[in-house]
Amino acid sequence: MNIGRAIAAVVVTLAAVGAVLACGDTRLAFDAPAGADHPDAGDAGAFEPPSGSADAGTVGAASGVYLLHAASFPAFRLCFERYPELRPQPDQTVMPRANVVGVEVGSVVRIGSLERPPGKVFVIMQRKLPAAPGDTGGRPCGELLASGDLTPNLEYHEAGELTEPLGVGHVSVLGITGCGGKAILDSLEIPSSNCGAGWDVTAGSLRTRTLTLVPSVPATRSSLPVQVVHMSPLLESTRGQNEHIEVSFGALVASAGRLAQDVVSAPPLFEASAPVALTLDQTSEATYGTHGFRIAVQSVDDGAPPSFTVTQSLAEIQELSSPQTVPTTYYLAASNYVLLLLGDPQITRTLPDGGTNGDYDRRRAVHLLAVPVKDTTDAGEPTALDDASASER
Repeated sequence: MNIGRAIAAVVVTLAAVGAVLACGDTRLAFDAPAGADHPDAGDAGAFEPPSGSADAGTVGAASGVYLLHAASFPAFRLCFERYPELRPQPDQTVMPRANVVGVEVGSVVRIGSLERPPGKVFVIMQRKLPAAPGDTGGRPCGELLASGDLTPNLEYHEAGELTEPLGVGHVSVLGITGCGGKAILDSLEIPSSNCGAGWDVTAGSLRTRTLTLVPSVPATRSSLPVQVVHMSPLLESTRGQNEHIEVSFGALVASAGRLAQDVVSAPPLFEASAPVALTLDQTSEATYGTHGFRIAVQSVDDGAPPSFTVTQSLAEIQELSSPQTVPTTYYLAASNYVLLLLGDPQITRTLPDGGTNGDYDRRRAVHLLAVPVKDTTDAGEPTALDDASASER
């Protein structure tokens, strides 16, 4: 069966744009083709590495791929046209608070490098591909897509084509953005008005966005090097002409004002902000509950209250980013961190009348994820099915 004819293609032109911090370019931009439905150098300071660190200066080399779910689509797994031998990815990492593998809405999963250009990217509903960690069976992508068992533009969508390897000699973010088709949006109770121009009733508007992450200096007991990547078109679309998004860090107190340390102001959509070094006391476990980030849509007029604001503690961000870990070790990896800004500002904990929102979903609401650029999963390709597993199908 010809896979290309089985799918109503979403026409996407993608160009992965990398940057090297040492050369002074800190934008690390996503591609933004003409007609896209949404608009598209800091000093890291001096860092003292944590006790036992093997590197007193820089993080060193890193590789691998972060799969990011920033779309109006159910939990998914990905297949790649030029990797027909691979099982859908991820093939081992479980979703938060679940025992099945996949990438949950508003979440991120790390896999190994993709050393060949992936080609077309197929976004498949995770519930159609149930698998538990340790499973060695299951059909590889080529066989799965050719079988006709999955319905195009319903149980899977095409999200564009990638013409360069990912995560080889650096870390890549592969973000899935946009919306599924009408049937999928109806099942999620998401209005198509959220999807912007370019959305198609049948094919939706899913697309891939890639970003190159560069390792720099490691976190220490007194500092946390971070860089924000703005991945929320819905938050961007809510700000008025005289408003901008800003993120600040510090002690979380009753006051709704800007926190003590500025992280970023007016971050461009689908780009990485300049890196900053946050000051905090990582020798105290209490810090992770008392300190965190404030995300606000703020008027440029002095004294005007923000039209939107939400706060997250470091502990809350860790639990959303990597629930199998704990903050006392998660934020002390020998790495710099990327803060992924995601979510829909219309999803709030309270209703307009002040009541509690029973449908509140913190992974669909505006939130940050924090991920280390260098991780223990660095290097290596995703594992293909071995001969023994293939013979069991």
